[in-house]
Amino acid sequence: MSEFALLQQKVLSLLSEEMQLPVNDPAMDLIDEGILDSLLFVDLIARLEETFSFEIDLANIEIDEFRSVNQIAAYIAASTKAPENEATVASAALT
Repeated sequence: MSEFALLQQKVLSLLSEEMQLPVNDPAMDLIDEGILDSLLFVDLIARLEETFSFEIDLANIEIDEFRSVNQIAAYIAASTKAPENEATVASAALT
């Protein structure tokens, strides 16, 4: 199983088991389907930060990045690799 697939599974488990939300399809739009409202969104952000040990910048948050399990997993993958990517960009800029 790929690293991304593991992230998807962990996010799906967080939503369906821990938060007890009716999510069974990783592509399902959680907002359009009425599953994720503003209060649950705040709860989700806190749980994601705790579960995946990273901080979500609320000043720059884009709701579209949290519409589905797939998008949430992609956001986590990008966010947890950001320091490594920044270091690579910084070292490339010096050469």
